[in-house]
Amino acid sequence: MLLDALGAFEDMPTWEEAAESLFNAGLTLNPSTLHGAMVGLLGAAFSPETDQHLSATVAALEKALAVELTGDLVDFVSRMSLSTLSSIQDADYTFQLLLPPDDDVLEDRLISISDWTTGFLSGFTQGITYREAANEPILGLTADALKDMAAIAQVDVGEAEAEDAERQLDEIVEYLRFAAINIVSEAQSQ
Repeated sequence: MLLDALGAFEDMPTWEEAAESLFNAGLTLNPSTLHGAMVGLLGAAFSPETDQHLSATVAALEKALAVELTGDLVDFVSRMSLSTLSSIQDADYTFQLLLPPDDDVLEDRLISISDWTTGFLSGFTQGITYREAANEPILGLTADALKDMAAIAQVDVGEAEAEDAERQLDEIVEYLRFAAINIVSEAQSQ
């Protein structure tokens, strides 16, 4: 359990819980894409801590992902937003990308990493657009991380059979994790 900024405990949903929530809402969206877009919005200075920001976050997520979020899925997104922001702000770096379990097929995990980064870039872009900040410069470290994410989003799943693919996958996930922490922390502090 994580203590969110409002003092409420929030559990980060698992990839399977997110998949079930999306499926129950009639969406075929990869949970990693949803989470990536959510983190991208946070990286564009969105905050899920108030009802006003939550409704803006939901609206921006809908545009970024071209989906409609209604009913129980809005509550799920709220819970995941608070959990995600709490974990990013945690001094112990508890933030993790929402990905399939490590025992899933490597190819499926690679696709989810690609989907997470694509979601992040979509969410970040939508967040910048929504805030009408498109003319504002993106700082060097954030700009470099965004370029890296664009390259990672183009992952070749045909490389999944390489001997050191598991190690490379772990390195990519760790890079994305800390890039996201840095981008969001910087945006949320402004």
